[in-house]
Amino acid sequence: MLVTLLVHTLVFAAVLLVLVTGVFCIAQIKRDNSVMDIAYGPLFFLAAMGTLFFTSGVSATAFLITGLTGLWSMRLALRIYRKNKGKAEDARYAAWRQEWMKQGRSYFLWRSYLQINLLQGIIILLVSLPFIIATVSNELTYNVYIVFIGLAVYAFGLGYEALADYQLDQFLAGKKSGKITASLMTTGLFRFSRRPNYFGETLIWWGMAIIVLPLPFGYIGIMSPLIITYIVTKVTGPMLEKIFLEKYPDEYSAYMSTTNYFIPGPKKS
Repeated sequence: MLVTLLVHTLVFAAVLLVLVTGVFCIAQIKRDNSVMDIAYGPLFFLAAMGTLFFTSGVSATAFLITGLTGLWSMRLALRIYRKNKGKAEDARYAAWRQEWMKQGRSYFLWRSYLQINLLQGIIILLVSLPFIIATVSNELTYNVYIVFIGLAVYAFGLGYEALADYQLDQFLAGKKSGKITASLMTTGLFRFSRRPNYFGETLIWWGMAIIVLPLPFGYIGIMSPLIITYIVTKVTGPMLEKIFLEKYPDEYSAYMSTTNYFIPGPKKS
């Protein structure tokens, strides 16, 4: 069974490599590396479908995890597409383009592929471990109670993230139109934590890891939510905190002093 796990992992990695390379090519044609942001979610789903096609890893749990991944990925991709539609390349990628092009076109292409596409591909591979583990099991039935718990965590996380994103988008739209004068989003779910959408995102992957936990090698699937939790709390989260502190030093410092960073909770006195 360990050999099967390794084979399925390699198949998933091979399919994913083809997909991220295709996204890289599209990005270069469009001269917009932020295409990868839109493709990020669907790549999970497409790599899972490709793995199911090229392997015999067909089980109820594998189909379930694939469906849950597809639901999450489509929502994420649609939101980012609407957010980026009609806009120039994201400021982060534009800054990298300007910096890397100083070393020449070849350097820019290789650096873009390795740092933007391939690196995110590796992250997708590791975060997709619950799906890969599910393909190793040939069971046709599953532990209903564990699945129910995992689904409940997943559903709560997806709903929490979607609501936080909706509230944030409404705030930004109101701010852009002039209807809202506040500098920071501190209401709704943002009243209970500064990163409610990140909190919901981690619960999505904790839910899927719980579903595969009783399966052979299921404990390895815990790596998936641990990686996501680390990224949003130690990498992307602190980056945003720094940006807001530089842009709104007084307001954001006050917000930080009264509101939890990640896990929702009541206002601090």
